[in-house]
Amino acid sequence: MVPGDIQERMDRELSRNGMSRIRDELMALSAEMDTLDLPCPGCDGDPFLPVVVRNNFRIVRCRTCGSLYARPRPIEAQLARIYEKFPQLSNGREGQVNDDPEDGAREAKDRLARLLQFVGTGHLLDIGSGKGDFLSAASRIFVVQGVDVAPRLRQEARGLPVFKGQLEEAAFPQASFDVVTAVEVFEHLFAPQRTLREIHRILKPNGVLLFQTGDADSFLARLNPNTWTYLEPPVHLNVFSRKALQDLAEKIGFKPLYSWSFDRAPQKLPILGGRRSSTAFRPFLDLAARQGLIGATFVWRKG
Repeated sequence: MVPGDIQERMDRELSRNGMSRIRDELMALSAEMDTLDLPCPGCDGDPFLPVVVRNNFRIVRCRTCGSLYARPRPIEAQLARIYEKFPQLSNGREGQVNDDPEDGAREAKDRLARLLQFVGTGHLLDIGSGKGDFLSAASRIFVVQGVDVAPRLRQEARGLPVFKGQLEEAAFPQASFDVVTAVEVFEHLFAPQRTLREIHRILKPNGVLLFQTGDADSFLARLNPNTWTYLEPPVHLNVFSRKALQDLAEKIGFKPLYSWSFDRAPQKLPILGGRRSSTAFRPFLDLAARQGLIGATFVWRKG
């Protein structure tokens, strides 16, 4: 048996090599894409500052709200091609090209435990269901429904309902769900404000939205955007600032409730991964997330 720390390094190396190959293919694919020049997806502001060019796409920072976004961006009809060709890029655990069922199950368990602090029963919609790890965990408590543009469910999740396509295409009835989860979804979307409005529409009164996405105000984003691997257009098109998220919540009709560090932390942090005591660092990571040093998972309630 390979020792845990060695296996961890091997997995990271495989992931890096796999992402490098995918990035080369994305470069070729992006050269063929039609694009549109649109204002900031976070606040609709037009002034911007160029930041970096990645995969033939220019990433800019909005001068109004501080969000990072691709400008111009691919037309929406072309985005589905990316996930049909590279389904692992929409797996809800960014930077992990190689599948890790144990990690997926652990993360799903942690996320569900957090969610149950805010809602304990009812109908749950998981957007970007991927392999169905969270959908499976949540199905023990909730009546679940998934949505994914490129679903690839594990065997144990294949009996669960998953709509193939975008949320707006599913046309769920108004006030259908008690909770909606969208982990590593909003950064992929052509029109994230449109999707947030649709989430608000299909949530019941006082319903809960749990989501996780990149953070334009995080330490790594501010330190050096040129080396920040989260900026990966045309896969990632939007990285919101904290101000943009706060303003969007008010604009669309959500009330922010709480936030904590990404559910993958702390087990997958290189300096902590594999240590039995790693969960003891969770409170410190949660504090760092709330202070904006690292990315956060958020809970909003429908107003």
